[in-house]
Amino acid sequence: MKQATALLVLAMLTLPIAASGPVLAQVPPEKDAGWQSDVGGLRHFTGLRCPDMIGDYYRIKVMEGDAVSQAGCIYTGRDGITAVLRKHLQGTGRREALTFSRNYKAAGFEPIKLTGAAASGISFRTRNWTPTSLCETMWYFSGATSDYTLWLSYTLPTQEVEIGPAVTAFTMALANQN
Repeated sequence: MKQATALLVLAMLTLPIAASGPVLAQVPPEKDAGWQSDVGGLRHFTGLRCPDMIGDYYRIKVMEGDAVSQAGCIYTGRDGITAVLRKHLQGTGRREALTFSRNYKAAGFEPIKLTGAAASGISFRTRNWTPTSLCETMWYFSGATSDYTLWLSYTLPTQEVEIGPAVTAFTMALANQN
């Protein structure tokens, strides 16, 4: 009985007090950042569509625009592969990829040349003191009205075979943007 009373008092203490008018409901962070529900996912007011799933990857976070990009989403795949898909102003994707490259080199990360789908991106080894190497690769794509970047974080050699299907899935999702 004491627990029920304590919970009731605690609940009453945490209720908002409408001293100067009605209490407004909080706006979910995705709405505040310009995201709206869309069939099978979310759509940013700039037009970027982020499905709940792209290939084997699940959307886990939406990102609002900033000084570099208009919007983006973070996805996760099997065994912890992380993907970040971002939309940029038309003509700026290459610049963002070069900035990525310069920043990683300045941080002391080792640039590496890979094969397969990773060969067309800019790749760095960001961890090499464990049996598997953590790698990060960025690709940029030019669209009809916008540019896009895709960043993947994965381990070599264990996840190497998953990079090709991931890039294919994300490029197909970008091709379906309208």
